[in-house]
Amino acid sequence: MNNNFGNALPVKISILEARKWALSELTAAGLDKNESADNIDFLLTGALNINYGMLHANITRMLPENISQVWPQWIAGLINRRPPQYLLGLAPFYGHEFMVDERVLIPRPETEQLVEWILKDLKPGTEALKVLDIGTGSGAIIETLLLANSRLQGLALDISEAALSVAEHNAQRLNVANISFIQSDVWQNLDQQTQFDIIVANPPYIDISQQDKMDQSVKDYEPDLALYADNQGLAIYQTIAQDLGQHLTTNGRAYFEIGYDQGPALVELFQAAVPDAKVTLKQDFAGLDRMIRVRRHGN
Repeated sequence: MNNNFGNALPVKISILEARKWALSELTAAGLDKNESADNIDFLLTGALNINYGMLHANITRMLPENISQVWPQWIAGLINRRPPQYLLGLAPFYGHEFMVDERVLIPRPETEQLVEWILKDLKPGTEALKVLDIGTGSGAIIETLLLANSRLQGLALDISEAALSVAEHNAQRLNVANISFIQSDVWQNLDQQTQFDIIVANPPYIDISQQDKMDQSVKDYEPDLALYADNQGLAIYQTIAQDLGQHLTTNGRAYFEIGYDQGPALVELFQAAVPDAKVTLKQDFAGLDRMIRVRRHGN
């Protein structure tokens, strides 16, 4: 890398110059120009804590020394396909910023649609509702729900102790109340009698045979434990389905993010598991089956 910044020492350089240098390095390394520009601006706006309009309005200002010191390392990370969210240590989700690193998946915009569906289904009322998030990862789903509606009381579980520590840190950062955490492989460490009004999960659902079709940055940096599942990606759903009816209240609802080609199989799976429920598929903005709801007793 042609490091014009010196050996990670404080330098005086404008935001514009830093941006131009970074774009030159990334395109020279063979990365797409538009994607590179997006990643650079994501890092700059995040590090400076400003929006994109403010970034371009202040483009000739000096880059703060603390950012200029790490800038060459961040650009080297982009060249090595490390996700910019991991470089920055933060990822936006539903109007909040969640701390992320290689212990957890990066929350995606598509998952915001799942959160939106759950919130729209909530009827007015004052009674507390118990929410379970299976495979919470960074905590983005359940913590967003709790921040949006004070009636909700949350339990977040994950098989990964490392992921749970990230989720707990995010709860503290965002001042999320009424949440607890438990390490568990799906239902394993839950009391069999515990029931929830809302159950949500964005579990691993990628068949390992599909790995060669995935983005290199995902394969290299995001945790395999949160990505891949056996049985054509259906294994975790099958485990969830076994005891879903037992843990869902009489009028409860369960919501899942799914693979675009898994809809019919999962409708059949959940309908058989909870016969008194209505199972509904929902498409994302691209028109693909990406969400499913199991709604008991037509609630």
